[in-house]
Amino acid sequence: MPDVVEHTAPPLPHVEINQAPLSMVIRNLTVFTIKELSQFIKTNVHVNTNSQEPSSARKINFLQLVIFLRNQFLKLYVLIKWCRTIKGNNFHVLIDLLNWFRTANMTVNNCIWALKNNLITMTNAKLPNADLTTALEVLSLGRPNLPTHNFKMSGEDSSTVLENGALKIPPKLILRRLYDLNLNISIKLSMMDIPPQMKNYRIKDGRVFITVLDEFEIQLATIDSQHPLFFVDLTLLLNNQYLHLNKPRFEKVINDLLHKTEEPLYELYIFLHKYVVTLKLYLIHIELTSLESNGKFFGGNLVHRYDAKKSVITVRYWLNARMGNKGKITIGIDKESNNLVLRWNNEIARGINALPVVYTNILSNIENILDEVMFNHSHLIRAELLSNGIFQEDEENSDVLLFQIPTTCISVAPVQLKIDLISGIFYFKNSTTLLQSYAQQINKSDSIKELTLVLQRLRLDKITYILQNMFEKTGWVCSKVVELEKPIKSHVNTNRSKDNSFNLLQKDIFISLPNWPTHWYLIITVVSSKTSCIIEKRISKILAVKGKWELKYLEDSSVTANLETITYQKIMNLQRTILHKIINHMLIDSLNQLKIKNKICSSSAISSQLPKYVVDDQSIKEGSIFQSTSQKQNSLGYISVIALELTSFLDNSDTAGQIFESSLLLKIDYGKSQIKLFGKFVIDTMMTKFEPENLNINFIKDDPKAFYLDATFMNMNNIVQYLSKFKNNLMQLVSLTDVVERLRKNFESEHFKILNLQPNEVAFKYFEKSTNEPDCTIKIISNDEVIENLQVQLSPSSPQYIIQKFLDDSHMHFHFIFNYLQFTSSLFTSLDLIQNEKKSGLYQNFTKVTVGLHNLNEYQLMYHNPEAGTKISITIELKIVSHNGQKKIQYYVHFSEDNISTKSLAYPLVHKIRQQVFILDKESKDTTLHKNTVRLVNGIACDATSIEAVLLEIHGILKKDSNISDSGTNITAANLDLGATENADTLKIQNQNTITV
Repeated sequence: MPDVVEHTAPPLPHVEINQAPLSMVIRNLTVFTIKELSQFIKTNVHVNTNSQEPSSARKINFLQLVIFLRNQFLKLYVLIKWCRTIKGNNFHVLIDLLNWFRTANMTVNNCIWALKNNLITMTNAKLPNADLTTALEVLSLGRPNLPTHNFKMSGEDSSTVLENGALKIPPKLILRRLYDLNLNISIKLSMMDIPPQMKNYRIKDGRVFITVLDEFEIQLATIDSQHPLFFVDLTLLLNNQYLHLNKPRFEKVINDLLHKTEEPLYELYIFLHKYVVTLKLYLIHIELTSLESNGKFFGGNLVHRYDAKKSVITVRYWLNARMGNKGKITIGIDKESNNLVLRWNNEIARGINALPVVYTNILSNIENILDEVMFNHSHLIRAELLSNGIFQEDEENSDVLLFQIPTTCISVAPVQLKIDLISGIFYFKNSTTLLQSYAQQINKSDSIKELTLVLQRLRLDKITYILQNMFEKTGWVCSKVVELEKPIKSHVNTNRSKDNSFNLLQKDIFISLPNWPTHWYLIITVVSSKTSCIIEKRISKILAVKGKWELKYLEDSSVTANLETITYQKIMNLQRTILHKIINHMLIDSLNQLKIKNKICSSSAISSQLPKYVVDDQSIKEGSIFQSTSQKQNSLGYISVIALELTSFLDNSDTAGQIFESSLLLKIDYGKSQIKLFGKFVIDTMMTKFEPENLNINFIKDDPKAFYLDATFMNMNNIVQYLSKFKNNLMQLVSLTDVVERLRKNFESEHFKILNLQPNEVAFKYFEKSTNEPDCTIKIISNDEVIENLQVQLSPSSPQYIIQKFLDDSHMHFHFIFNYLQFTSSLFTSLDLIQNEKKSGLYQNFTKVTVGLHNLNEYQLMYHNPEAGTKISITIELKIVSHNGQKKIQYYVHFSEDNISTKSLAYPLVHKIRQQVFILDKESKDTTLHKNTVRLVNGIACDATSIEAVLLEIHGILKKDSNISDSGTNITAANLDLGATENADTLKIQNQNTITV
């Protein structure tokens, strides 16, 4: 029995790399945990509370971070417990086994992928058909019977005669001729000047193959040593499958160069080299276009310009970055080497030998070159920022810049700034709302100096936010609207040299306490530099004048301190020690804070010059205004009267000067905490009969033109607020009075009456009717100074309600609307009477009357008799009429259709209207039936006072049924007098599409 050979398994390869002691793993995990917690607290705890992210979201993020870190420790704990269960703690064997499994798995996977690639490449391959002949040859001869190319195995020459009697070229002759051609080409090339670039050539099959690396391969041949070379074939070595050469054209040009030039190979190389370089430049242009439209630079981060005439491509990258605007690359032909090169136009990079600025292998490598250029550019900017001293280098990540910003008065935290290599834009890692806003400012910087200034402003804003937060938590109020045009001159700036003045930034914080008088502030001036921060404190008074904040008072001396010394204890002590300084200036500036032209009324002026309704006021009769100066200083229970200029109080309103007297009287009763503003109308206005609601206007009975506004204040700060309220009420009163007076002038009628008066609304009637329903309501749209617009809303019961849609769509001026409503009121009254006559049943017939409106200057009355089938249309137009050299607006009434058949049943009525209304009948006894009218044969012109009589007369004729003829009437076309009257020649009517009043 044969011996059995035992085959033992090969030993497992031992792995010693990528192994670390357990203590090192625990240490690294602990350090990582502390860094993550510290970074989260620094970047989230001191985020501005006004940001859109709620506090609950930050808590959830913190919880997720804690859970993640806990899981890492739990995994490590499970791994330790598992290792202890292994016999002898020999877990190294398991590591080696895991490594062997991974290696075996990788080998199998590689085989699988190799087989898969073979299947992919053999997709179009197929097995040949069964070749029985070749199989029998191999079986019998031991090899396939391959073609002998007319050579016999014995070496004898084969017959040169073909079956058809023709002669064929012997193979030996062909080989001999090819050998001779190779020899001739070799001799010819040895006698010619060959460019160095074309030294790489080989002679084969009667031709020479000349190869220029990465450019082209050309095949040339010749007949004998006496004839020149000629073109055979050309191949471009550009690895581009979409290139198609026009070889017949190349053959003609190359043969001309080879036959007609003294140095044909030199000329041939120059021609082909220029062509290949130009073609490469075009292919680079195509590749750049693809990168810009569909590649990684999609979105406008890269743009290039291809100049085919100059053979230059100019590339600009980092278009959205403004740091020096140096992102420029030029691709063109080098003058010395005549090769295609890419040149990075960066002055700083040219001075550094380690950084390449010129690249040669460009085609099919342009994307990698751009990545390298942008990477080098970002490191240049990073190095320059590090040299400026405001940034620090991150040891763990070389692409990150660290910038220290304060989190409290005594601590700082680093933020990480990076550059996006695609767009060149700076961005902060773990960004907040504040950091995002400053990232936008950093990307707008044109230089390193501006970027440094932006980061200093970031640090200054962070310090400002910390101080504002400390003051607000201790009861102070930080103003966010006060901002001076020029910063307050700081003592720190004056003590520094001019060289360091640029490195100092300053920001003022205006704070106050709730019980302080208005406009008084404690100014906290923060002066920050690269290395330190100083705080200054001064008392001031600031007023808003014409939309600008002006400093009216500033304490001469200031208290300075370093940022590190500011604590909550010192801020609380400041509240108790600063209030007495504010009170010392409160009474002095209480009158000047109004900033309008004023004059304090003396006791003699009050008794002799002030109006009686002001002097007789009960609060003044108490005599407290005549207190001595010492009494006024000891008590606030006194009264003062101040004359205010109307125009300065109402922002130089011209309309107010035409309505009110030039002075207003302001009376302040500090004892009763009451303030009154007296005024008086200079015109007789209908406003005195009303007391508009919500305006707080009180009219005085003894003087109907006088009025006052009053309010009660709780402290002195409210005085300015109520004066602002008085100003708004007066401006509304001015607007309301202006509208009421315009209405009264336009609607001068006994029927005009104001029914309701609101601050922004006036309702009135102007038609004659018994009810007090408004015909029109006007809504006033105004700002603080002038009327912006008036919205006219007609009542549905008004006869003119039909024109409401036209008024809404036309957006006409309210002056025109008022005149239009007044001028057409008589017309619409007549139309309303005509329509209501049929509805009331005053006459019973078949004629129906309808009113139509084409536009605001053309109306139509339609009389329709369905029994007789007749329609008579009367058109009323508004026209500008020139009469005796003057232009005025009149109504022109005529038939819509001039040609009405005499056979129509409506013709007698039409004829009657022409005879009685449109034509002046000489035999008529009453020639003054209608005043202010002009008869025009085909119509009649009249003004607003006569339109009602004219329409009613026409209606009196047409309301009769046309199928019922009047007794004694026999009209024929023969006895009609259609002649013109004398008045028709003296009147000219001008057609216009619009009306101008």
